[in-house]
Amino acid sequence: MDRPAAPLKAWLRTLANRTMQRIVTASMRACLRAEAAGPEALARYTARQRRIHMRFDAPVLARVEAEAVRQTGPGVGVAPPPAPAEWFAPRAAKPRGFVFYVHGGSFIAERSPRITHLVARFAAAAQARVFAPSYRLAPEHPCPAAVEDILAAWTWFQETWPAEPVVALAESAGAAILLAALQQARARGLPLPSGVVLLSPWADLSLQSWSVTAASLLRTTPYTMESLALVARFYLDGRSATDPVASPLFGGFEGFPPMLIHASRGDILYDDAVRLADAVREVGGDLTVRLWSDETHVWERLGTAKARQSIELAAEFIRRRLDAGVPHRS
Repeated sequence: MDRPAAPLKAWLRTLANRTMQRIVTASMRACLRAEAAGPEALARYTARQRRIHMRFDAPVLARVEAEAVRQTGPGVGVAPPPAPAEWFAPRAAKPRGFVFYVHGGSFIAERSPRITHLVARFAAAAQARVFAPSYRLAPEHPCPAAVEDILAAWTWFQETWPAEPVVALAESAGAAILLAALQQARARGLPLPSGVVLLSPWADLSLQSWSVTAASLLRTTPYTMESLALVARFYLDGRSATDPVASPLFGGFEGFPPMLIHASRGDILYDDAVRLADAVREVGGDLTVRLWSDETHVWERLGTAKARQSIELAAEFIRRRLDAGVPHRS
């Protein structure tokens, strides 16, 4: 979808990646020291890191209201969902349906202000009302708690608005949670969304994708294989990394609705997206994959031209699927 960066820009990005990897490694070592000190120390460390995570992105919250109207409830006379959630309605258009949004955060972090702004941007671009449920976080609540919460939210949504068109959207670790929940929804005979959009999906917690190893060794991303392994261990809590409830890549995609995947060759999880696309193709699924050259992980959260391009292309897919107006049945 784009051209590789110019040499100077690529060099600056490499320098930034290496600096960020040092920070990530230092944070990871501190986490391991806290874990070794006992549950209370780990809990304090986790709470502190979550506060930093939220505070770092906080300035972008002022931009949320420019894109969408932020709401706290489903509306008058509607029973609340089983877990806390937020709603976002486009400010400049009448909603044409719903987007069911599952945020990432490496399974351990709440939806950050920057991702909240991304949700608002999708509400505006897709001209849809966004339902963004929360889920329990690791390490306090390991897998399958997050999947159970998103499945419960999906079940509630289907019971509350059975005739409303809806497209599911997730980024990063949220993709693993969403796909696992939809695989379970399909097994229970529940309707599936009219479409699925995945941004930089993480779908294999066993870290078998070659890009995870290569990007970590070459320092071409801000993240490392070791940092992914650490958060995966907290989320898995002894569960097999190839269990489909944790790594939906090892589940089935028969009967899934049309899917759109956006990924970048510059992302440590690039090959997760490629392998996921292969799994969908193997069962004859309706699939669109768009690849960028050297963007970072979930670059849509940034304010760049490439971020705007990806959001608009994904929003176009969402609008098209919402206009189809029919829940997908496997």
